Amino acid sequence: MFLNVTKRRNPKLIQAGVTLHQSGEIPPNTYVIDLDLLKENVEALVRTASKHDFQLYFMSKQLGRLPIIGQFIAESGIKKAVAVEFDEAKTLADGGVAIGNVGHLVQPGKNQWPEVLSWNPEVVTLFSYDRACQLSLAAEKSGKVQDVILKVYRPTDMIYPGQEGGFLLNKLAGEVERLKNLQGISVVGVTTFPNFQLAADKTKMVPTPNFETLLQAKKVLEDHGIEVKQVNGPSATSCETIPFLAEQGVTHGEPGHALTGTTPLHAYYDLAEKPAIAYVTEVSHEDEDHYYVIGGGYYGRSNLTGCLVGNNEDTILDQYVPAIEPSPEAIDYYGAIEKPEGFSITAGDTAVFSFRTQVFVTRAHVALVKGIQSGMPELVHFERKW
Repeated sequence: MFLNVTKRRNPKLIQAGVTLHQSGEIPPNTYVIDLDLLKENVEALVRTASKHDFQLYFMSKQLGRLPIIGQFIAESGIKKAVAVEFDEAKTLADGGVAIGNVGHLVQPGKNQWPEVLSWNPEVVTLFSYDRACQLSLAAEKSGKVQDVILKVYRPTDMIYPGQEGGFLLNKLAGEVERLKNLQGISVVGVTTFPNFQLAADKTKMVPTPNFETLLQAKKVLEDHGIEVKQVNGPSATSCETIPFLAEQGVTHGEPGHALTGTTPLHAYYDLAEKPAIAYVTEVSHEDEDHYYVIGGGYYGRSNLTGCLVGNNEDTILDQYVPAIEPSPEAIDYYGAIEKPEGFSITAGDTAVFSFRTQVFVTRAHVALVKGIQSGMPELVHFERKW
């Protein structure tokens, strides 16, 4: 999905990938993250957000939710993380990363609220009155009042499978009145997901129906005497979408793929953020129809199209091979690629991909590399999956 734009805008990342793999510094099945461009991308997001009085939490799951990445992003300007689930929040918090939002998309378990409160999150996202009661009780026992935002939806909204739930908009007014009676929480805002999708003509990101739900939910809270401090509109938060979000009254966004220049729109247009991640693996063997590369890092919605294959940084940029999208029904022990035209492939060659990532659901390793842009790549940190 992002191979062409990565080749054009960050060819040194691809070349560094083949050099690091061929030298043995990184093994097959490794995501390589370009720290130079990651920093540039974070700084661009911070500048845009500051210009529009807009607040950011960074999402790290697609990068492997590593504390060292979280610390690097915080040092680069986005100070707090959004954690998609308890385990991610715990990993980051234990590593010294400040938590901005936890509970969206996955609600913590009933016995996990005390630990959640110990991290002092800026807000907790709640899906139901029952979860609100659990959190409120834990907060009272801790002597705290926790700010919360409510995940809202309408039946006509765009909801990804596995992400259902929240407060129904047409019942929100009554729920707010019940929530106001809980002593351990304070409702301060609303959220929903996703708020953007790629336009059919692939020229821009356009609001989903959820976005209107979000704005209506804000009004419901205000009508019931709530001081709305946070209207959180995640999905494809980038330098491209922040001005529109701020214009519409949204206060917070949660950049994830923008950190590495890999939102859907980045595949079609050169936006402020540049590609900063690539998947590096190795050719294993062949049969009559295909070559096969060592897997473990594929993702079901990656939209991969092909890879660059070779064993030398001087030639790999010209050695493209189409790839076969892995079946979601199979474990990705290997990935299949086509036989090349005009060059040869040998077992042990490097294969470099650039597609949509969710590193935290894969078996892939992560390599953090600095100096790529100066032509002197240096492995700063290697995170093994096991």
